[in-house]
Amino acid sequence: MKNKKRWALLSLVAVPSLLYSAPASADDMTGHAKTAYIYNYNANVSNVMQLINNINNTTATFQANLEAALKAYNALTETEKQYVTNYSTLSAHQQTRVSYRKLAAKIEEKLNSVESTSINYYQNVIETRDWYNTLNAAQKSYVSASAQKILTSYITPNTSVDKVVNKIRLINSSRLTFHKDVADARAELNALRKFSNVSLPVGIEQLLLDAEQLVVKDKAAAKEVENAITALSPKTSTVQDVQVAKTAFEALTPVQQQLVPNVWTLVDFVQGKYTLPTKDNVPKTPVLSDNAAIPGKTTEMTKSKNTYKAKINVAKSEIDTERFILTTKDNMTIIIPPLYTLVNEDEGVMDIQVTKKANRITFQATLNKIPVTFDANMEIIIEGLSASSSIVHSNEFGKRVPADFIVSGNRHIIQTTSPGSFQIIRN
Repeated sequence: MKNKKRWALLSLVAVPSLLYSAPASADDMTGHAKTAYIYNYNANVSNVMQLINNINNTTATFQANLEAALKAYNALTETEKQYVTNYSTLSAHQQTRVSYRKLAAKIEEKLNSVESTSINYYQNVIETRDWYNTLNAAQKSYVSASAQKILTSYITPNTSVDKVVNKIRLINSSRLTFHKDVADARAELNALRKFSNVSLPVGIEQLLLDAEQLVVKDKAAAKEVENAITALSPKTSTVQDVQVAKTAFEALTPVQQQLVPNVWTLVDFVQGKYTLPTKDNVPKTPVLSDNAAIPGKTTEMTKSKNTYKAKINVAKSEIDTERFILTTKDNMTIIIPPLYTLVNEDEGVMDIQVTKKANRITFQATLNKIPVTFDANMEIIIEGLSASSSIVHSNEFGKRVPADFIVSGNRHIIQTTSPGSFQIIRN
Protein backbone atom coordinates (compact mmCIF):
# COMPACT_ATOMS: atom_id res chain seq x y z
CA MET A 1 0.00 0.00 0.00
CA LYS A 2 2.85 2.35 0.83
CA ASN A 3 4.44 1.64 -2.57
CA LYS A 4 1.21 2.48 -4.41
CA LYS A 5 1.00 5.86 -2.67
CA ARG A 6 4.66 6.54 -3.43
CA TRP A 7 4.25 5.82 -7.19
CA ALA A 8 1.17 8.00 -7.33
CA LEU A 9 3.06 10.90 -5.77
CA LEU A 10 5.99 10.47 -8.12
CA SER A 11 3.68 10.52 -11.13
CA LEU A 12 2.24 13.86 -10.04
CA VAL A 13 5.71 15.39 -9.54
CA ALA A 14 6.88 14.11 -12.94
CA VAL A 15 3.88 15.59 -14.71
CA PRO A 16 3.28 19.10 -13.29
CA SER A 17 0.51 19.73 -15.81
CA LEU A 18 -1.59 17.25 -13.85
CA LEU A 19 -1.33 19.59 -10.88
CA TYR A 20 -1.68 22.92 -12.75
CA SER A 21 -3.09 23.72 -16.13
CA ALA A 22 -3.08 27.15 -17.86
CA PRO A 23 -6.36 28.97 -17.39
CA ALA A 24 -8.38 29.84 -20.49
CA SER A 25 -8.21 33.52 -19.62
CA ALA A 26 -7.13 35.82 -16.82
CA ASP A 27 -10.78 36.45 -15.88
CA ASP A 28 -11.37 32.71 -15.32
CA MET A 29 -8.43 32.30 -12.95
CA THR A 30 -9.04 32.18 -9.19
CA GLY A 31 -6.49 33.91 -6.95
CA HIS A 32 -5.09 30.56 -5.83
CA ALA A 33 -4.79 29.16 -9.37
CA LYS A 34 -3.14 32.36 -10.66
CA THR A 35 -0.58 32.30 -7.86
CA ALA A 36 0.16 28.68 -8.62
CA TYR A 37 0.55 29.51 -12.29
CA ILE A 38 3.08 32.27 -11.62
CA TYR A 39 5.37 29.90 -9.77
CA ASN A 40 4.82 26.93 -12.06
CA TYR A 41 5.28 28.00 -15.67
CA ASN A 42 3.69 25.70 -18.18
CA ALA A 43 5.85 24.13 -20.83
CA ASN A 44 5.10 26.81 -23.46
CA VAL A 45 6.24 29.75 -21.32
CA SER A 46 9.30 27.90 -20.09
CA ASN A 47 10.22 26.98 -23.67
CA VAL A 48 9.98 30.61 -24.87
CA MET A 49 12.11 31.90 -22.04
CA GLN A 50 14.76 29.31 -22.79
CA LEU A 51 14.71 30.24 -26.50
CA ILE A 52 15.25 33.90 -25.57
CA ASN A 53 18.16 32.94 -23.31
CA ASN A 54 19.71 31.02 -26.21
CA ILE A 55 19.99 34.20 -28.36
CA ASN A 56 23.52 35.55 -28.75
CA ASN A 57 23.81 38.75 -30.82
CA THR A 58 27.44 38.07 -31.77
CA THR A 59 27.17 34.60 -33.29
CA ALA A 60 26.09 33.40 -36.72
CA THR A 61 22.99 31.77 -35.20
CA PHE A 62 21.61 35.12 -34.01
CA GLN A 63 19.08 35.44 -36.83
CA ALA A 64 17.79 31.87 -36.57
CA ASN A 65 17.59 31.90 -32.77
CA LEU A 66 15.82 35.27 -32.74
CA GLU A 67 13.26 34.13 -35.31
CA ALA A 68 12.62 30.93 -33.37
CA ALA A 69 12.07 32.82 -30.13
CA LEU A 70 9.77 35.34 -31.81
CA LYS A 71 7.72 32.60 -33.43
CA ALA A 72 7.32 30.75 -30.16
CA TYR A 73 6.46 33.94 -28.26
CA ASN A 74 3.83 34.97 -30.80
CA ALA A 75 2.23 31.52 -30.45
CA LEU A 76 1.57 32.08 -26.74
CA THR A 77 -1.79 33.21 -25.46
CA GLU A 78 -2.02 36.76 -24.15
CA THR A 79 -2.14 35.37 -20.62
CA GLU A 80 0.96 33.25 -21.14
CA LYS A 81 2.86 36.22 -22.56
CA GLN A 82 2.43 38.02 -19.26
CA TYR A 83 4.69 35.48 -17.57
CA VAL A 84 7.61 35.73 -20.00
CA THR A 85 9.82 37.64 -17.58
CA ASN A 86 12.71 38.12 -20.03
CA TYR A 87 10.62 39.69 -22.80
CA SER A 88 12.66 42.92 -22.52
CA THR A 89 15.70 40.90 -23.68
CA LEU A 90 13.76 39.71 -26.71
CA SER A 91 12.71 43.28 -27.48
CA ALA A 92 16.32 44.51 -27.20
CA HIS A 93 17.43 41.81 -29.64
CA GLN A 94 14.80 43.02 -32.11
CA GLN A 95 16.28 46.52 -31.95
CA THR A 96 19.73 45.01 -32.48
CA ARG A 97 18.43 43.27 -35.59
CA VAL A 98 17.28 46.62 -37.00
CA SER A 99 20.74 48.14 -36.48
CA TYR A 100 22.44 45.08 -38.03
CA ARG A 101 20.24 45.36 -41.12
CA LYS A 102 21.09 49.03 -41.53
CA LEU A 103 24.81 48.27 -41.15
CA ALA A 104 24.61 45.51 -43.75
CA ALA A 105 22.78 47.86 -46.14
CA LYS A 106 25.57 50.46 -45.80
CA ILE A 107 28.25 47.87 -46.53
CA GLU A 108 26.42 46.65 -49.63
CA GLU A 109 25.85 50.23 -50.73
CA LYS A 110 29.58 50.93 -50.60
CA LEU A 111 30.40 47.67 -52.35
CA ASN A 112 28.00 48.52 -55.18
CA SER A 113 29.11 52.16 -55.44
CA VAL A 114 31.84 51.30 -57.96
CA GLU A 115 31.20 49.36 -61.16
CA SER A 116 33.10 46.10 -61.53
CA THR A 117 34.67 47.43 -64.73
CA SER A 118 36.05 50.55 -63.03
CA ILE A 119 39.74 50.92 -62.28
CA ASN A 120 38.76 51.73 -58.70
CA TYR A 121 36.76 48.52 -58.28
CA TYR A 122 39.60 46.53 -56.69
CA GLN A 123 40.39 49.33 -54.26
CA ASN A 124 36.72 49.67 -53.32
CA VAL A 125 36.36 45.93 -52.69
CA ILE A 126 39.47 45.92 -50.49
CA GLU A 127 38.17 48.88 -48.46
CA THR A 128 34.74 47.31 -48.10
CA ARG A 129 36.29 43.98 -47.13
CA ASP A 130 38.33 45.67 -44.40
CA TRP A 131 35.09 47.15 -43.05
CA TYR A 132 33.24 43.82 -43.38
CA ASN A 133 35.98 42.06 -41.43
CA THR A 134 35.36 44.33 -38.42
CA LEU A 135 31.85 42.86 -38.07
CA ASN A 136 30.98 40.01 -35.76
CA ALA A 137 29.41 36.79 -37.08
CA ALA A 138 25.86 37.96 -36.34
CA GLN A 139 26.32 41.25 -38.20
CA LYS A 140 27.88 39.48 -41.19
CA SER A 141 24.85 37.19 -41.44
CA TYR A 142 22.72 40.15 -42.54
CA VAL A 143 24.96 40.89 -45.54
CA SER A 144 23.52 39.30 -48.66
CA ALA A 145 25.01 36.04 -49.92
CA SER A 146 26.10 37.65 -53.19
CA ALA A 147 27.93 40.46 -51.37
CA GLN A 148 29.54 37.99 -48.96
CA LYS A 149 30.81 35.97 -51.89
CA ILE A 150 32.61 38.99 -53.33
CA LEU A 151 33.97 40.08 -49.95
CA THR A 152 35.32 36.64 -49.06
CA SER A 153 36.67 35.61 -52.47
CA TYR A 154 40.12 36.14 -53.95
CA ILE A 155 40.26 39.24 -56.15
CA THR A 156 42.90 40.82 -58.36
CA PRO A 157 43.10 44.34 -59.82
CA ASN A 158 41.51 44.68 -63.25
CA THR A 159 44.72 46.21 -64.59
CA SER A 160 48.38 45.35 -65.14
CA VAL A 161 51.81 46.96 -65.07
CA ASP A 162 51.76 47.36 -68.85
CA LYS A 163 48.36 49.07 -68.73
CA VAL A 164 49.47 51.47 -66.02
CA VAL A 165 52.72 52.32 -67.81
CA ASN A 166 50.87 52.95 -71.04
CA LYS A 167 48.28 55.12 -69.28
CA ILE A 168 51.00 57.27 -67.67
CA ARG A 169 52.83 57.73 -70.97
CA LEU A 170 49.63 58.91 -72.66
CA ILE A 171 48.95 61.64 -70.07
CA ASN A 172 48.73 65.01 -71.87
CA SER A 173 48.33 68.26 -69.91
CA SER A 174 46.53 69.94 -72.81
CA ARG A 175 43.66 67.46 -72.89
CA LEU A 176 40.47 68.43 -71.13
CA THR A 177 40.56 65.03 -69.44
CA PHE A 178 44.06 65.70 -68.06
CA HIS A 179 43.08 65.76 -64.37
CA LYS A 180 40.92 62.64 -64.70
CA ASP A 181 43.69 60.81 -66.59
CA VAL A 182 46.18 61.59 -63.81
CA ALA A 183 43.75 60.45 -61.10
CA ASP A 184 42.95 57.24 -62.98
CA ALA A 185 46.62 56.40 -63.48
CA ARG A 186 47.35 56.95 -59.79
CA ALA A 187 44.35 54.82 -58.77
CA GLU A 188 45.46 51.92 -60.98
CA LEU A 189 49.02 52.12 -59.69
CA ASN A 190 47.82 52.14 -56.07
CA ALA A 191 45.59 49.15 -56.78
CA LEU A 192 48.52 47.20 -58.21
CA ARG A 193 50.72 48.02 -55.24
CA LYS A 194 48.06 46.85 -52.80
CA PHE A 195 47.99 43.55 -54.64
CA SER A 196 51.72 43.05 -55.07
CA ASN A 197 55.07 44.81 -54.83
CA VAL A 198 55.28 46.05 -58.42
CA SER A 199 57.96 48.33 -59.86
CA LEU A 200 57.65 50.55 -62.93
CA PRO A 201 60.29 51.19 -65.61
CA VAL A 202 62.76 53.96 -64.80
CA GLY A 203 61.29 57.45 -65.12
CA ILE A 204 57.66 56.35 -65.51
CA GLU A 205 56.52 57.16 -61.99
CA GLN A 206 58.33 60.52 -62.17
CA LEU A 207 56.15 61.38 -65.15
CA LEU A 208 53.11 60.73 -62.98
CA LEU A 209 54.51 62.79 -60.10
CA ASP A 210 55.21 65.72 -62.45
CA ALA A 211 51.67 65.50 -63.80
CA GLU A 212 50.27 65.53 -60.27
CA GLN A 213 52.25 68.68 -59.46
CA LEU A 214 50.81 70.32 -62.57
CA VAL A 215 47.31 69.38 -61.38
CA VAL A 216 48.01 71.21 -58.11
CA LYS A 217 49.14 74.31 -60.00
CA ASP A 218 46.05 74.18 -62.23
CA LYS A 219 43.77 74.08 -59.23
CA ALA A 220 45.59 76.98 -57.54
CA ALA A 221 45.35 79.15 -60.68
CA ALA A 222 41.65 78.36 -61.07
CA LYS A 223 41.02 79.12 -57.39
CA GLU A 224 42.51 82.62 -57.73
CA VAL A 225 40.13 83.43 -60.57
CA GLU A 226 37.21 81.88 -58.68
CA ASN A 227 37.95 84.18 -55.73
CA ALA A 228 38.20 87.22 -58.03
CA ILE A 229 34.76 86.43 -59.49
CA THR A 230 33.30 85.85 -56.03
CA ALA A 231 34.52 89.31 -54.99
CA LEU A 232 32.51 91.01 -57.77
CA SER A 233 29.49 92.92 -56.49
CA PRO A 234 26.79 94.84 -58.40
CA LYS A 235 26.97 97.53 -55.71
CA THR A 236 30.72 98.07 -55.40
CA SER A 237 32.44 96.58 -58.49
CA THR A 238 33.20 98.77 -61.49
CA VAL A 239 33.49 97.84 -65.14
CA GLN A 240 37.24 97.87 -64.63
CA ASP A 241 36.93 95.27 -61.85
CA VAL A 242 34.91 93.02 -64.14
CA GLN A 243 37.48 93.41 -66.90
CA VAL A 244 40.27 92.38 -64.52
CA ALA A 245 38.42 89.19 -63.61
CA LYS A 246 37.60 88.50 -67.27
CA THR A 247 41.25 88.95 -68.30
CA ALA A 248 42.38 86.62 -65.51
CA PHE A 249 39.91 83.94 -66.62
CA GLU A 250 40.97 84.21 -70.25
CA ALA A 251 44.61 83.78 -69.21
CA LEU A 252 43.83 80.30 -67.88
CA THR A 253 44.34 77.21 -70.03
CA PRO A 254 41.19 75.37 -71.17
CA VAL A 255 41.95 72.70 -68.56
CA GLN A 256 42.14 75.34 -65.82
CA GLN A 257 39.05 77.20 -67.04
CA GLN A 258 36.83 74.16 -66.55
CA LEU A 259 37.84 74.17 -62.86
CA VAL A 260 36.27 77.61 -62.23
CA PRO A 261 32.79 76.80 -60.85
CA ASN A 262 31.37 80.35 -60.90
CA VAL A 263 32.27 81.27 -64.48
CA TRP A 264 28.61 81.96 -65.29
CA THR A 265 28.58 84.68 -62.64
CA LEU A 266 31.39 86.34 -64.56
CA VAL A 267 29.38 85.94 -67.78
CA ASP A 268 26.47 87.81 -66.15
CA PHE A 269 28.73 90.73 -65.28
CA VAL A 270 30.40 90.79 -68.71
CA GLN A 271 27.07 90.70 -70.53
CA GLY A 272 25.76 93.68 -68.54
CA LYS A 273 23.20 91.96 -66.36
CA TYR A 274 24.00 94.46 -63.60
CA THR A 275 24.20 98.27 -63.66
CA LEU A 276 27.59 98.93 -62.14
CA PRO A 277 28.76 102.10 -60.38
CA THR A 278 31.42 104.22 -62.07
CA LYS A 279 34.87 104.48 -60.59
CA ASP A 280 34.09 107.85 -59.02
CA ASN A 281 30.89 106.92 -57.23
CA VAL A 282 31.75 103.52 -55.82
CA PRO A 283 30.49 103.45 -52.23
CA LYS A 284 33.34 103.16 -49.79
CA THR A 285 33.48 100.17 -47.51
CA PRO A 286 33.66 101.50 -43.95
CA VAL A 287 36.76 100.73 -41.95
CA LEU A 288 35.52 99.24 -38.69
CA SER A 289 37.21 98.73 -35.34
CA ASP A 290 38.38 95.36 -34.04
CA ASN A 291 37.86 96.55 -30.45
CA ALA A 292 34.34 97.92 -30.76
CA ALA A 293 31.64 97.40 -28.15
CA ILE A 294 29.35 94.44 -28.76
CA PRO A 295 25.61 95.08 -29.17
CA GLY A 296 23.56 93.73 -26.28
CA LYS A 297 26.66 93.14 -24.14
CA THR A 298 28.36 95.10 -21.35
CA THR A 299 31.62 96.73 -22.40
CA GLU A 300 34.12 98.38 -20.06
CA MET A 301 35.32 101.73 -21.40
CA THR A 302 39.06 102.42 -21.52
CA LYS A 303 40.34 105.16 -19.23
CA SER A 304 42.93 107.88 -19.76
CA LYS A 305 43.15 110.28 -16.81
CA ASN A 306 39.56 111.56 -16.31
CA THR A 307 38.30 110.46 -19.73
CA TYR A 308 36.62 107.19 -20.65
CA LYS A 309 36.41 106.04 -24.29
CA ALA A 310 34.66 103.37 -26.33
CA LYS A 311 34.01 102.61 -30.00
CA ILE A 312 30.89 101.36 -31.75
CA ASN A 313 30.87 100.00 -35.31
CA VAL A 314 28.15 101.49 -37.49
CA ALA A 315 27.50 99.52 -40.70
CA LYS A 316 24.82 97.49 -42.44
CA SER A 317 26.67 94.36 -41.41
CA GLU A 318 26.28 95.19 -37.71
CA ILE A 319 23.41 94.26 -35.37
CA ASP A 320 21.17 97.33 -35.07
CA THR A 321 18.46 96.11 -32.69
CA GLU A 322 20.45 95.89 -29.44
CA ARG A 323 21.61 98.70 -27.18
CA PHE A 324 25.20 99.19 -25.94
CA ILE A 325 26.05 99.20 -22.23
CA LEU A 326 29.32 101.03 -21.52
CA THR A 327 30.66 100.96 -17.96
CA THR A 328 33.30 103.02 -16.15
CA LYS A 329 35.14 102.77 -12.83
CA ASP A 330 33.74 106.14 -11.75
CA ASN A 331 30.14 105.20 -10.85
CA MET A 332 28.96 106.07 -14.36
CA THR A 333 27.34 103.90 -17.03
CA ILE A 334 26.58 105.04 -20.58
CA ILE A 335 23.66 103.50 -22.47
CA ILE A 336 23.67 103.94 -26.26
CA PRO A 337 20.34 103.03 -27.92
CA PRO A 338 20.07 100.55 -30.85
CA LEU A 339 21.65 101.77 -34.06
CA TYR A 340 18.38 101.64 -35.98
CA THR A 341 17.43 104.79 -34.01
CA LEU A 342 20.55 106.62 -35.22
CA VAL A 343 19.70 109.68 -37.34
CA ASN A 344 23.14 109.93 -38.98
CA GLU A 345 23.15 108.01 -42.27
CA ASP A 346 26.91 107.56 -42.52
CA GLU A 347 28.85 104.38 -41.70
CA GLY A 348 32.10 103.92 -39.82
CA VAL A 349 33.21 103.97 -36.20
CA MET A 350 31.28 105.94 -33.59
CA ASP A 351 33.58 107.37 -30.93
CA ILE A 352 32.07 107.64 -27.45
CA GLN A 353 33.90 109.78 -24.90
CA VAL A 354 32.87 110.93 -21.43
CA THR A 355 34.97 113.13 -19.15
CA LYS A 356 34.20 113.82 -15.51
CA LYS A 357 35.95 116.63 -13.65
CA ALA A 358 34.51 117.31 -10.21
CA ASN A 359 30.80 117.98 -10.85
CA ARG A 360 31.12 118.57 -14.60
CA ILE A 361 30.44 115.80 -17.13
CA THR A 362 31.29 116.23 -20.81
CA PHE A 363 29.69 113.64 -23.08
CA GLN A 364 30.79 113.31 -26.72
CA ALA A 365 29.55 110.91 -29.39
CA THR A 366 30.73 111.37 -32.99
CA LEU A 367 30.55 109.38 -36.23
CA ASN A 368 33.28 110.31 -38.68
CA LYS A 369 33.93 113.41 -36.52
CA ILE A 370 30.27 114.53 -36.78
CA PRO A 371 28.17 114.61 -33.57
CA VAL A 372 25.51 111.91 -33.59
CA THR A 373 21.79 112.26 -33.00
CA PHE A 374 19.39 109.50 -32.02
CA ASP A 375 15.62 109.26 -32.19
CA ALA A 376 15.83 107.48 -28.85
CA ASN A 377 17.53 108.69 -25.67
CA MET A 378 21.13 108.07 -24.79
CA GLU A 379 21.51 107.70 -21.05
CA ILE A 380 24.22 108.67 -18.58
CA ILE A 381 23.64 106.83 -15.31
CA ILE A 382 25.37 108.39 -12.28
CA GLU A 383 25.36 106.51 -9.00
CA GLY A 384 25.84 107.78 -5.45
CA LEU A 385 24.28 111.24 -5.72
CA SER A 386 21.89 112.43 -3.05
CA ALA A 387 18.23 112.39 -4.01
CA SER A 388 18.14 116.20 -3.78
CA SER A 389 20.91 116.69 -6.35
CA SER A 390 19.92 118.18 -9.70
CA ILE A 391 21.56 118.33 -13.11
CA VAL A 392 21.75 121.18 -15.65
CA HIS A 393 23.27 121.38 -19.09
CA SER A 394 24.45 124.10 -21.44
CA ASN A 395 22.14 124.77 -24.39
CA GLU A 396 23.19 125.89 -27.86
CA PHE A 397 23.50 129.47 -26.64
CA GLY A 398 25.76 128.51 -23.73
CA LYS A 399 23.05 129.09 -21.19
CA ARG A 400 22.53 126.66 -18.36
CA VAL A 401 19.10 125.02 -18.37
CA PRO A 402 17.69 122.03 -16.46
CA ALA A 403 18.70 118.72 -18.01
CA ASP A 404 16.27 115.89 -18.65
CA PHE A 405 16.93 113.35 -15.93
CA ILE A 406 15.13 110.98 -13.62
CA VAL A 407 16.02 109.70 -10.16
CA SER A 408 15.78 105.99 -9.45
CA GLY A 409 16.99 105.03 -5.98
CA ASN A 410 20.57 106.24 -5.66
CA ARG A 411 20.90 106.72 -9.41
CA HIS A 412 20.44 109.86 -11.49
CA ILE A 413 19.76 109.03 -15.14
CA ILE A 414 20.46 111.79 -17.67
CA GLN A 415 18.49 111.33 -20.91
CA THR A 416 19.61 113.05 -24.11
CA THR A 417 19.33 112.46 -27.87
CA SER A 418 22.63 114.25 -28.59
CA PRO A 419 25.99 114.85 -26.87
CA GLY A 420 26.51 117.72 -24.46
CA SER A 421 27.96 119.05 -21.19
CA PHE A 422 26.23 118.56 -17.86
CA GLN A 423 26.73 120.06 -14.41
CA ILE A 424 25.79 118.28 -11.16
CA ILE A 425 24.24 120.61 -8.58
CA ARG A 426 24.58 119.10 -5.13
CA ASN A 427 21.95 120.40 -2.73
